[in-house]
Amino acid sequence: MTGFPSRRDERTERETQFYVELAYGLLFVGGFAFLAVRVDPRVAAFEGGLVVGYLLRVYEKMAIYERVLESAVSAEAESQVADAVDDQVGDAVADELDDRVETEVAAEVDDAVAEEVEDAVAAEVEDAVEAEVEETVETEVEDAVAAEVDAELDDAVEAEVQAELDDAVAEEVEAELDDTVAEEVEAELDRRDIDGDGDGDAVDAGGNGAEATADGAENDG
Repeated sequence: MTGFPSRRDERTERETQFYVELAYGLLFVGGFAFLAVRVDPRVAAFEGGLVVGYLLRVYEKMAIYERVLESAVSAEAESQVADAVDDQVGDAVADELDDRVETEVAAEVDDAVAEEVEDAVAAEVEDAVEAEVEETVETEVEDAVAAEVDAELDDAVEAEVQAELDDAVAEEVEAELDDTVAEEVEAELDRRDIDGDGDGDAVDAGGNGAEATADGAENDG
């Protein structure tokens, strides 16, 4: 790429052009002054050469200016193109980076949220399962203990009631037997007394036999 000339080069070139144009001017003025005094074909030809050379110098300067202008325009165009390319590339790169960063951040956030949700759900499920298991076990243990206690109470009450019933029945049977035997003995004694005194011994014997019978009945009871 063709760049701009430095300040030192520009200064040197300007000084050179000044000296060249100064030489052309002096020679041109000197030639016309000589021709004004004395006409000489050689001096006239020299003046014509100076004119042609100056015209060529002007053309060269125009060509140089044109090349400099083209270089400046090309450099400016390249600079603008480079700036535009940089802007476009920068914008494209920035957009690409933004999209990539956004995508990666979204993916990382989704993964982090998914892991956190899984951990939270797992912890809640474990807590819920443990609480439900504990509650179920406590309920089953309470039911089992209550059933066992009820069964033991029923057995104890039934045994106690049976024992009390047996004791009450035995006492009642014994009392009834005593009353029955006593009534029979008394009735027998009264009947013997009514039959006469001669039969007193028999009554005594019968009484003793009745008492023996009553004692045997009590023992059986």
